[in-house]
Amino acid sequence: MKAQFIHKKQLLAEIDVLLGGRAAEQVAFNMVSTGAANDLARVTDIARSIISDYGMSDKFKNVALSKRGAGYLGHNEPQLVREYAETTQQYIDEEIAKIIDERYQAVVKLLSEKKPLLEFISKRLLEKETIESEEFEAIIAAEHNLDSLNQDEKQD
Repeated sequence: MKAQFIHKKQLLAEIDVLLGGRAAEQVAFNMVSTGAANDLARVTDIARSIISDYGMSDKFKNVALSKRGAGYLGHNEPQLVREYAETTQQYIDEEIAKIIDERYQAVVKLLSEKKPLLEFISKRLLEKETIESEEFEAIIAAEHNLDSLNQDEKQD
């Protein structure tokens, strides 16, 4: 079995995708809902892994800051032992928030710039419920002709 390596750029792109729904709500409706709760949990886990597990933080380059299990120690539940200072935990928390905020702002900016495309795709999804990958790719490829796509839609 071949090992799979994931680059930081790929992890950040995954965060962008997961933040897309929340950002789309912000751009389209200027408000957000609870619909992205699971995505936000996944985003937080990825950001935490970037900083804590993969040694990709600016301050602690090439250092894994993971918590390790210390066994049961006579308790019913395993105890986690942190192998770093409280200030390091604060740094981790701040870096997670920073990564997520930076990626969210980038996604909101992109979707704001592509708002006509976002609206076109939203209308199409309301009509069809799902869009196959071929159609989606065609819509993206034809973005520069979006005005004509919207005109074609009005004529249908």
